[in-house]
Amino acid sequence: MESGKSTASLPQRRNESKEYTFKILKYISKETPYKRTHLHYFKTILRRNQPTLLNMSLTIPEVLNYIWVRIKLHYKFNAYQPFLIDMEQEACEYIRNRPIIPQTDYIYETFVKRLPAIAGPCPHGNRTYDIVWWLEERHTPRSIPAGEYRLDMKFVAIDNVTLFASETYFTARRKGILRSMIEW
Repeated sequence: MESGKSTASLPQRRNESKEYTFKILKYISKETPYKRTHLHYFKTILRRNQPTLLNMSLTIPEVLNYIWVRIKLHYKFNAYQPFLIDMEQEACEYIRNRPIIPQTDYIYETFVKRLPAIAGPCPHGNRTYDIVWWLEERHTPRSIPAGEYRLDMKFVAIDNVTLFASETYFTARRKGILRSMIEW
């Protein structure tokens, strides 16, 4: 290093590579038909070497000022068991006041980038939501145990009636031969 030059002005770079691959296998709508909403279609579109797409259309014919969101992550040992994420939050209040809740903030930031119409402030409803959504690997956690997962998501109205519910099945696989052979 030359004298008089500081390394403080050099940009700090982090290794953003992940030690696993992430693949969504399928999206499934649950508890249909819904009493207060109308699901027109709900399709999983698998694409080679690209993220799996969710293509759906949901009509909410009334205006909603209260939407309770439940998100649970399950890991498959022999059967699916709760794992790490078990969140319940009133979405309208959260978006209006934005309290600091790290887990909720992470999930909200993932949705707001892809679905700005849904991630906006209340009131919601009185319209049809046409959604094409995919999860890119850059929005996944830096580290996650290898295995099979199920993510349950449910949107509930103030009178505890389900507006929409889904299950997302995905896998996380370790990269490299040595690591995957050692973990057997």
